[in-house]
Amino acid sequence: MALDSTLNTVAGSSLFQQIQQTMPEWFQQGGVVMWLLLVTSFLTTIVTLERCFIWLNYHFQEEHFPLHECFASLNKYEKTDALLHCQKRDTPALKMLEHGINALPFSPNEKMESYAEIQISAMSRGQSLLDTVITLAPMLGILGTVLGIIDSFNILSLQGVENPTAVVGGIAQALISTAAGLSVALLALLPYNLFRSQIQKLTLHLESVGSEFYHICHQKSLVTNQISSDMQELDDSLSAKPTAKNKTDTVAEHSEMPYHYEFKEGSDEVKVSIHDDEMKELHKTSQESLVEMYSDAVNDKDEFYGIDEVELQELQETAHLKEQQKTGEEVR
Repeated sequence: MALDSTLNTVAGSSLFQQIQQTMPEWFQQGGVVMWLLLVTSFLTTIVTLERCFIWLNYHFQEEHFPLHECFASLNKYEKTDALLHCQKRDTPALKMLEHGINALPFSPNEKMESYAEIQISAMSRGQSLLDTVITLAPMLGILGTVLGIIDSFNILSLQGVENPTAVVGGIAQALISTAAGLSVALLALLPYNLFRSQIQKLTLHLESVGSEFYHICHQKSLVTNQISSDMQELDDSLSAKPTAKNKTDTVAEHSEMPYHYEFKEGSDEVKVSIHDDEMKELHKTSQESLVEMYSDAVNDKDEFYGIDEVELQELQETAHLKEQQKTGEEVR
C-alpha cells in the first residue's frame, strides 16, 4: 500500500510538472499564485458567458406587445385574455403580471413584489462571484509579488551584493503576479458593472409595469377591499334579522326640573320620577307658576311630559277662578 501511494504521488507530481512545463515561461515565473489567478479567471469567464447568454435571451424576447395587449384586456375586464397574453413570453414582467392577475380580486401587491424580488435575484446570479474576484485577484497578485521579493532577498543574502543580476531578475519575475492579478480584476470588473446596470434597468421596468397594473386595477375597481366587503356582509346580515316584537326602546329625558320622565316608544305610557333632594322645592311651587310654566311650554311648541293633563287643567281652572275673584273684588 505504501508503495502504491508513493507511486501515485510521484505520478501526480510528474503530471503537474508536465502541465507546468507546457505553460508559458512568464506563467512559470509568477509562482504558485498564478494557478490561483488562473482558477479565478476561469470562473469569471464562465459566469460572464452564462450571464451574457441570459441577458441576450431576455432582450431578444419582445415583451412590448404582450404587455400592451394584457393591459388592454384588463381595461375591458377580460381577465382570461390578459392571462393568455402574459403567457406568450417568459419574461419577469409578464410573469409578475400573471401572478398579480391570478390574485385578483384581492390585493396583488404582496405577491407581485415577492415575485419581482425573486426574479431580480435570479437575474443577478453570479454577480457576487464577480465582485469577489474583483477584490481577490489584486490581493493574490500582491501576495505573489511579496513572495517573489522574499525569495530574491534570500538569494541576495546567500550570494552577496557581487551578483545583483539574480536579485533584479527575481523582483521582475515577482511583479508578474501583480500584473496578472490586476488583469483578472479588470476582466471581472467590466461585466460586473454591465450586469449591475442591467439589473437596475430591470428593477425600474418592473416598478413601472407594477404601477401601471395597480392604476388599472383601481381605475376599473378590479381590487376588492376585504375589510369593506366583510363589514358590508355583516351589515346585511344584521339588517336581515327580524326584530323582536316585545322589544321596546326606552328613552329617558332629563331636564333642569326637579324630576325626569321616561317613555317607551310605540306606547302612551309615561313614567315620571321626582328627585328626593328637590321634593321640598316642588311642594313650594305655587299653582300659578305651574300654570305659567305650562303656558310657556305650549306657546314655544315644546312637548311637556311627566305631569297629568287632567291635573294641569284643574290647576288652570282654579287659577282662572282666582283671577275672576280678584277682578270682582277690585270692581266692588
